[in-house]
Amino acid sequence: MWETHRLVAESELEPARPIGARRPLSAGFVWIIVFKYLKAAAFLLLGIVVLRVARLATHSEPMEIARFLGAARNKIIVEHLSQILSAFTEGQVQAMGAAALVIALVFAAEGTMLAMRIWWATYFTIVLTALGIPPELIEIARRPGSSRRYVLLAINLAILGYLWTRRNEFRDPPQRPTTRSTSGAGRGSG
Repeated sequence: MWETHRLVAESELEPARPIGARRPLSAGFVWIIVFKYLKAAAFLLLGIVVLRVARLATHSEPMEIARFLGAARNKIIVEHLSQILSAFTEGQVQAMGAAALVIALVFAAEGTMLAMRIWWATYFTIVLTALGIPPELIEIARRPGSSRRYVLLAINLAILGYLWTRRNEFRDPPQRPTTRSTSGAGRGSG
């Protein structure tokens, strides 16, 4: 007879999902995860190459780098890499290789935790991305002509902004309180 109308919350308009079901990842998160995995792969490759070069006999770096890159020994990049590596001791080169492997693991962990939708993964990635921006700014100040550094800075700032605006996306929605009957049932009579 008499109908009462109430406001319907937006969350009630969504189709009901089974318990434990998740919304699909947004395209932004998918791109961030792919970017983190690509960075992990790049640092993993760098770490492996550097650790391999650290075991080489002195002055054989140009040949090994040329063989690895599939380039001629007199290519500029091979000569440049050889000069850089010859300035360090074997222990320093090993430390750089190990650091590159650790960085690769961190990027892989970021991507994996975002893919798994762990609620604090966005905060973890925000902090690590923010920590990487000052060194990028220093590199830009040292070599302002390098457009690659500007592109990486722009990508990391975009990631930071996107994650900041969506930082709570993986949290479970708050549960609505259950309503109790006001008829007095269940109350102690005393």
